[in-house]
Amino acid sequence: MKKVLILLFILIIFVISVSAFSFEDFIIGLVVDNKEPSATLLTPIKGQVINSPFVFSWTYFDPEDDELEYYILQIDDDSRFFSSMNFKGKGESQKISLDKDGLFYWRVLVVNKYGQKFSKVQNFYLDSKTKVCEDGTPFFECSLNRPHYCSGGVLKEDCQKCNCGEGDICQGDGSCLTRSCIDGTAYSQCAYNKPFFCLNGKLTEVCSLCGCDEEEECLGDGSCGKVIVENEVNVIEEKELSFIEKIALFFKNLFSY
Repeated sequence: MKKVLILLFILIIFVISVSAFSFEDFIIGLVVDNKEPSATLLTPIKGQVINSPFVFSWTYFDPEDDELEYYILQIDDDSRFFSSMNFKGKGESQKISLDKDGLFYWRVLVVNKYGQKFSKVQNFYLDSKTKVCEDGTPFFECSLNRPHYCSGGVLKEDCQKCNCGEGDICQGDGSCLTRSCIDGTAYSQCAYNKPFFCLNGKLTEVCSLCGCDEEEECLGDGSCGKVIVENEVNVIEEKELSFIEKIALFFKNLFSY
């Protein structure tokens, strides 16, 4: 009998504790569900021959839009990065000078408040005799970054020679004027707000191109709508029991046994 009373007392204390503070709430308070950031390498591209100095560039992305705190650019002639040269900074590019020709490997570690992650590894060749601009564009050729042109080792904007992007306007000083809709979306591009598309300066709903948000479907007129499920059953959430109700339920179940 004494053991039963002790067990009963412990169970009552447990019920009181559960009513005052949920263990689930405690776990949720400790765990932060946050996805890792990422970096995508841009230049130099895989196998590219470059000269020194060179501007290494990449893009930073975080699913929750957490701000980049810093990056570490690593360069090594060993793909395992046992003795890498490390360059720390903030942004998405860095100009580096190397003094030895040969095959190199590079990667970028991006770090924010909630996590960090390395990019993939990419290789490149350094050849001090190669005549290129700082982005790797050979002399007197157009850069991949239009409308830049490598004029005898100097990068300059020259849209007359290298053209502009689709929908952009070539200006007299060689630069390009990017035409966009009222929200800043460039011509012929999908807007951040799905399913809008910048069509000749006007935002138009085109879900077949730009997609829809989760739990929405693409409709025939180009807009997005909620998915309607026929014969949907409404589920009534169970009401949270009060402290007194929990005690009563406990004794009911105890004596029913």
